Amino acid sequence: MKVIVLAIAAAEFTFKVSNADYNKFVDTMAAGKPTQAGFNLLTKTVAQEQRASLLEVIADEERQPKALVVMNLVGEISEEMGDGLPDVVKLQKSTATSADETA
Repeated sequence: MKVIVLAIAAAEFTFKVSNADYNKFVDTMAAGKPTQAGFNLLTKTVAQEQRASLLEVIADEERQPKALVVMNLVGEISEEMGDGLPDVVKLQKSTATSADETA
């Protein structure tokens, strides 16, 4: 579990994000609902006592997510979730054929 603190609109919000939380976010995004996935991740992982304040920042009067705000915050969380992971680099495949190698 990662504890991530983000400053939003002059307030600090603490998010506790587990791999299961983040995996559910990715799965929902893959289903074609990125804003809802991000909104759910933020509201489910923020410290409970900060939830009402967070909703004032990330949702409008009808409680609809503000996509740009939600996705910016999720981008910050995604960066933090990736910290400490090993780098993945695709290795270039050899283009030499066996005839070239024996010549």
